[in-house]
Order: sequence, then C-alpha cells, then structure tokens
Amino acid sequence: MSIKMIATDLDGTLLNSQHRPPVEFFDWVKRHPEIHTVIASGRQYQTLVGMFGSLGEQMTYCADNGGFIFHEGKKLYSNPIDEHDLMNAVKYMGNIPDTHLVLSGAHTSYIQYKGEEDLGDVSMYFSSLMEVEDLKKVIDKDEIVKISIYDQKHDAANLIHFLPDLGDHMQSVLSEQSWVDIQKADTSKGTAIQFLQEEYDIRPEECVCFGDYLNDTTMMESCHFSVAMANAHPKLKEIASYQTTTNDSQGVVSMLSLLTE
Repeated sequence: MSIKMIATDLDGTLLNSQHRPPVEFFDWVKRHPEIHTVIASGRQYQTLVGMFGSLGEQMTYCADNGGFIFHEGKKLYSNPIDEHDLMNAVKYMGNIPDTHLVLSGAHTSYIQYKGEEDLGDVSMYFSSLMEVEDLKKVIDKDEIVKISIYDQKHDAANLIHFLPDLGDHMQSVLSEQSWVDIQKADTSKGTAIQFLQEEYDIRPEECVCFGDYLNDTTMMESCHFSVAMANAHPKLKEIASYQTTTNDSQGVVSMLSLLTE
C-alpha cells in the first residue's frame, strides 16, 4: 500500500487520557518526511502548533474542524462564518445556563467575560483565548470559523437538541461529551482533507485517517483507509474501514507502524 498522507484527530485518538501525544508519534513523523502528516482537530491552530513544537514545520494543521488549514505558519484555507449568523448565534446562545460560548478566529479565540468564574476545561482546549465584555464587538475584527458551546454539565448530546436553528447553511456537530461545534454546512474535516488532496495531488486511496468521534465522520469518508479507535463512538466504528486499539494503547502509532514499517 502506497501512503502519501495520514490525518489524525487528537482528543480520544492520538492523545492519551492525559491529553499527551505519544513520543513514538514524533519519531514516526521524523522517519517519514515523504508522507504528509496532517493533524485534524477541533482545537485551534495556536494550541496545535504549540503542542507539537519541533515538528511544526513538517506537519499540516486542519484546525477548528477544518475551518482553517495552516502549513509552515501560513494560512492555506479558511471558511469564515457570515457576520449575520455570528450575531444571531451570540444573541440566542450566549446566555444559555451552565455553558460558555467561544468564537474561534484566525488570530485567537474569544470568550465572553463572566466575572471570576473558573474557565476550567475551556482554557485547556484554547491556549490562545481572549476574554471580552461583548462577543458581538469582535465579530468584524477576525475571521471566525467556528462557534463552540462548552457544556459544564458534560451533556452536550442533550444540549444540541435545544439549540436555536441557524438555517440549513449551518450545522451543529458533537465534538466531545462537553462540546457542540457550530460551523458552516460546508466546513468539515472531510472538506479540509479534500482540499489537501487536491493541493498535493494525492488520491483518497493513498490516504489514511484516524478518529474517534462524530466530527471525524467526513474525514473517514474522504480517505480510503479509515481507522476508528477501539474507544470510538459506535456510529464512527460503523463507518470506518478498520479498527485499532485505544488512544491509551497508542492505537494510531501501532497501526502506522504496521502500514509503513
């Protein structure tokens, strides 16, 4: 099998339960500069590039579920949300009890200041996060590609059913138990992977991807060799071509070793 690109999700996939990538993954990337390595995550670009440090220029980042693509510090692609939709989202979703609303932009991410309240897990996912008094005032100052709702009750699967409808041109996706991501309907990890396939002249048959949750679905559909983690959502396992061991058992690295070495 000739592999020219691999794409992997982070949380629940490449990262272990302590949210750390395996050292063996760094070694694999260094040994395979001929393979395009893509990090496809719901996290922001600033968090991703900080996590992988020395490998920064060797990898490509599909950040914010494919809303942005960065390579070598340069933005290759973005799909910003219309200002009218952003205004409606902030208006109708900004004050839902027990939640935080985050807007993801090219420069940083923005969260509405709520006093001395602990941001908890929010800051873990957004290393670059600016607290502002009014989210509506930053909408025209950055390219916003994603609206994220953090559910402090960790019941995002229930929350998503009660969110206001922003229209058919928008979509709401569960990215984790505590997170709902809202983006344009044509924004996805799959769309980002297809952009890179065209950019690098790589066929789906030459791509491998790894994921664990529902926001990885379109990426699975864009790669011929799709791999779900043993800890993946049941619906994702149904879509994937193969399965590997859990994220805590270094399932991504194990499969990559079988395929390339």
